[in-house]
Amino acid sequence: MAESKDKLIIGYWGVQGRAHPVRLLLAYHNIDWEDKMYTDPQEWFGTDKPALKSDFPNLPYIKDGDTVITENVAVLQYAALKTGNKDLFGKNEVDTVKITQLYSFVHDIFPIFLGLAANKEFEKVRDETLNEKIAPFLDKLSKNLGEKEYFLGYLTWVDFWAFTLLDLIRRMSPEFYAKWANLEKYLERIKSNEGVLAYRKSERYPKIFISPMYATWTGEEK
Repeated sequence: MAESKDKLIIGYWGVQGRAHPVRLLLAYHNIDWEDKMYTDPQEWFGTDKPALKSDFPNLPYIKDGDTVITENVAVLQYAALKTGNKDLFGKNEVDTVKITQLYSFVHDIFPIFLGLAANKEFEKVRDETLNEKIAPFLDKLSKNLGEKEYFLGYLTWVDFWAFTLLDLIRRMSPEFYAKWANLEKYLERIKSNEGVLAYRKSERYPKIFISPMYATWTGEEK
């Protein structure tokens, strides 16, 4: 199928993965986009990657006419730019820095989480890893969020990055995640958005986060 020049195009594998925050941000803001989901590695590595008009060809990517942006944070930020909501980048310079600070903090949790998901003895080590390695991070996030609706007090692009990780943790162990009531409410706040609800119910919504080729626990949504 030919790509549309009028829509944003998100290129990624046919899973949620690192494109998930981008798709959620666009859905939240009712920005239409077209997915280019790769299922055949040869199609990406052999054909589209060499032809991608970028100095840094990679997945995910976002195409906007002749503009091509790669690398997950840049793609997420470009998607935020297309919404026209300037507050997504921070209402002031200090908040802009705090957004990057929060991104870096959440990014530090991902390798631990992904290592757990890939562990062949996942069922045996899940609870111990969550309690010993993930819980301290959630304590800090919960303290930072406090009674605010969002981490900066208002919605920013980093909320979609944080949401992705926190939602995965809740999928992995709802009982564990329920210890942080304000983080529970935070997830529901974003999930209840009309655009997000519609996207999650659509046929185009990928149900798993990681391919079973690379993980024992795929993060499949029920």
